[in-house]
Amino acid sequence: MDKKSIIIVVALAVVVIFYWPIMTKLGFVDEPQPPAQTQPQDNQTTQLPEQVSTPIVADQPTDYQVVELAQNAGSEIDTAKVDTLVIETGKYTVKMSSLGGGPVSIEMKDYTYRDGRPIQMLPNLTRVTPEVTFQGGTFTTSHEHFACDRPAGVYDATREPLEVVYTHIGEAGGTITRTYTFYPDRHSFDFKFDVDNPSVFGFDREYKLMWNTPLEPTEPNIKDDWKAMQAAAVMAGSREALDDFDDGKLRQSLTGRTAWAGVRSKYFSAVLIPRSREADGAIALGSEDDISTADGLMEERRITAGLEMMFATVNPISDSFTVFVGPLDYMEMREYDVALEDMLDIGTSLIGKLIYPFAFAVLWLLPKLYSFLPNYGLVIILFAFMVKIVTLPLSMKQFKSMQAMKELQPRIDDLKKRHKKDPQKLNKETMKLYKDQGVSPLSGCLPMLPQMPLFFAMFSVFRSTILLRDAPFFWFIDDLSRGATGLTDPYIILVLLMIASQFISQKITMPANQQNKMLGYMMPLFMGFIFYSFAAGLVLYWTAFSIMAMLDYALFKRPKNPEVKTV
Repeated sequence: MDKKSIIIVVALAVVVIFYWPIMTKLGFVDEPQPPAQTQPQDNQTTQLPEQVSTPIVADQPTDYQVVELAQNAGSEIDTAKVDTLVIETGKYTVKMSSLGGGPVSIEMKDYTYRDGRPIQMLPNLTRVTPEVTFQGGTFTTSHEHFACDRPAGVYDATREPLEVVYTHIGEAGGTITRTYTFYPDRHSFDFKFDVDNPSVFGFDREYKLMWNTPLEPTEPNIKDDWKAMQAAAVMAGSREALDDFDDGKLRQSLTGRTAWAGVRSKYFSAVLIPRSREADGAIALGSEDDISTADGLMEERRITAGLEMMFATVNPISDSFTVFVGPLDYMEMREYDVALEDMLDIGTSLIGKLIYPFAFAVLWLLPKLYSFLPNYGLVIILFAFMVKIVTLPLSMKQFKSMQAMKELQPRIDDLKKRHKKDPQKLNKETMKLYKDQGVSPLSGCLPMLPQMPLFFAMFSVFRSTILLRDAPFFWFIDDLSRGATGLTDPYIILVLLMIASQFISQKITMPANQQNKMLGYMMPLFMGFIFYSFAAGLVLYWTAFSIMAMLDYALFKRPKNPEVKTV
């Protein structure tokens, strides 16, 4: 390595090590402060006793959301008669209302916002979700009062399933029943919908089951979260995105056999899955608007989705559904056996099908490694080491070829001088030299071939899966799912380390000609520019792999001898 390169490497090391103190000293960033103790501020949260074994019955529940729902219903409803159930499962705290007969709040127990509050899957709710509508939306169950088979109170479903039944009797005598079954350890619940005599209500031909409450961002990078908002469905075995916005409005429906339909954000989703029969179509409604925030202008997307269900007027309606409300966890979603994992959109496009085996391997292996090495940063480094071991024979071939190229460089430079006016002769003599010395210029690229589909698979996985969300590594890296947001973000240090490792790796392996010298300087900078906003886990993988590539120099270095062939 020449003196100029040594100076650059030392400068990069100084920047990496002292980047944060330098930026703090110059006043670009503030000293990190300990997190403030946050007080509960969600007025939608019901205070629960530490241990719940029997229902706690309130004479006159005055839950905020229930009162608000009654006001939004547009009718005179005695809110004292609107009961409120709170159901505790191992995954949720669910609040239910008899106005509409269903959930008005679903708080996650195993996932939180960055301030520690449980994530709310029904934010800014105005009506019970899921909602059933008939006659083009002119009749909705959300405006009807239901009688519950259980008194208002708190119920424990952490040890065994719990069933809740809501019943509405129409003026003409027909009955609508909404039955829910909650499970201790599932991110889903069962929903059964029955109408004993549809003609009494004037129902005709079809109804829609809607997830009518848009999801909201849960991540610090709100812009990225809004961008990930989408409605999707699996129809006839194929994932269909319902994202045909027209002048900022979404009103799209697709007809055909439908296995499920739902909405997603960056890391969470809500999906309606018909169980008794396939749905007859999917529908998505929504809007996108430009909004001004402290982080600048961004596009806000609010999307709802649902199923279209045909029925015969003369027959009772009796349909069963699974309602999945949870994380975009590929392995967990596969267990529902309806291609629910396609909500992540990994392996559904043409390119996705090519990288799917690699993506599946990553999704399967990382949690396995985490089970005995409970730090995803270390897991990613171990994974990079495993990939390095697998590609070791190709790395040996690459290193020998590149070393031979470096040793042949003076002779190639001499050929360039002798045949600078005859490019064809130069090319012929160069290829002859390569052949005589057993050197293949293309062999230096061999290890990259299996790396590229793996890299694209990891990029696809890391931008969707919840595995790395809030996963700490060490020091300032406390969330491997996010990237640097700018030069003052401490996560940029990891990007600088990646640039430095790639620069050194190229410097010690590539032939020292003018073209490679420019490539050695520009390529690491270009990769840093591309990578800086990627998930820190992906940057960490590439950095670890680049550092391990330097070990090839120690493992495979041979005495300089241009006459020794590499094959």
